[in-house]
Amino acid sequence: MAKRDPAVRDTKQRILDAALETFGQRGYQGTSIDEVAAAAGVTKGAVYYWFLDKDDLARDLQHLLWERLANEALGSYDPQRPTVDNLERCFESFVSATRELPNALSFLREAWFTPALDAAGRADQRDLTGLVQGLLQHGVTRGELSPLNTEAAARILSGALMEATLYVLQGGDVSSALEVARTFIRSLAVEAWVPR
Repeated sequence: MAKRDPAVRDTKQRILDAALETFGQRGYQGTSIDEVAAAAGVTKGAVYYWFLDKDDLARDLQHLLWERLANEALGSYDPQRPTVDNLERCFESFVSATRELPNALSFLREAWFTPALDAAGRADQRDLTGLVQGLLQHGVTRGELSPLNTEAAARILSGALMEATLYVLQGGDVSSALEVARTFIRSLAVEAWVPR
């Protein structure tokens, strides 16, 4: 059995890391494949081996970054906690994790408004919406959330999450975004719907 060369195995990751660095510093539009290849220490051909073009590379990077944020959120989930608490914790983890991605902030902000990358970002948002809908349905089933259309609520809440993230990416205050999100999430609880 032939041994695998570790340098070959990590080439794709090195390219993605270099893309994150160069896109973050020079902007997606202002970075060429040549610059990414040079930063990764690989040939331009190596980049094209793994990616069709710069858009393909950026879509893959964007997906990995959104996936990382989603995994941060899921890491906060505790099935023993009330649904509202879990929604708050997951939302907070997702938005707060953007601060841990300093090189990614400008890239994600630019990707949000780049037509060639928008569809990939929207696909990630649909996946996120499905996770949120599952959480909401679980809360409704347990009687913790008011009976509502969980698909509509998941779309609205996911949209709010994306807007809160975009707000933070554009330099907005994380604590302000989270305070508004908590207020909205708490309004879904059964207690919020009890007439006074």
